Amino acid sequence: MKILVYAISLMCAAWLTKARSETFKVGFYNYPPMMIESGRTGIYQELLDELGKITGHRFQIEYFPYARLAKRFDLGQVDVEPGVFPGWVKQQKVPGVFSVPFGKVIDILVFGPGKHFKVNTPNDLTGRTIGLVRGYSYPELRELFDSGAVHRSDAVSETQLMAMLAAGRMDQILINKAVAQYSILQTPKYSEFVVGDVLGSYDVSIRVHPSKKALLPKLDEAILIMKRSGAITRIYGKYGVSL
Repeated sequence: MKILVYAISLMCAAWLTKARSETFKVGFYNYPPMMIESGRTGIYQELLDELGKITGHRFQIEYFPYARLAKRFDLGQVDVEPGVFPGWVKQQKVPGVFSVPFGKVIDILVFGPGKHFKVNTPNDLTGRTIGLVRGYSYPELRELFDSGAVHRSDAVSETQLMAMLAAGRMDQILINKAVAQYSILQTPKYSEFVVGDVLGSYDVSIRVHPSKKALLPKLDEAILIMKRSGAITRIYGKYGVSL
């Protein structure tokens, strides 16, 4: 029944829209299973494919290293970035404007073999070095990083972060739970890792450059159509991720 409702919603959206179709530049970075550069697949790719069908707009996707993506957004060279929590970017030059939330990002600690310890609050990490992806912001840890109580060691991507943990170059990393679970399933040697405690849970939206804020009403409407029909849940589920 939900699939039928979704199909009808797609047809209605196509009939009702009168705005001219536009092309929006989307910034991606390799972030499996959310964005998978090899094969141009992943959760966010499929999400934008469906949003394109509903809105009539075209989303032109290009992959960048994360730090470069942030700079391009500031410069207006990227119009759209999916999967962003407003608190992560509020200190950037151009924070952007945001759609209604469409999903969640849950950040967890992952430990190397024999390195696990219980973390009830961020203060339990005092004196430790945490592996993170360069350019990522963690509101819960900002004060600890700024004071030097907790040290960060940056990798260029989640893939490199997991590889560094496997090589013993780090004892613990902070990573998206869905990314960690997907990586462990894809790489058998990662099965020795210990999945630890949750350090943050965020409702994520689509970040839009202020120069393209006219996109938001149709984008919000399309996201709500997909949520009501169960389409977003189905897309996540294809990659073994639950919302």
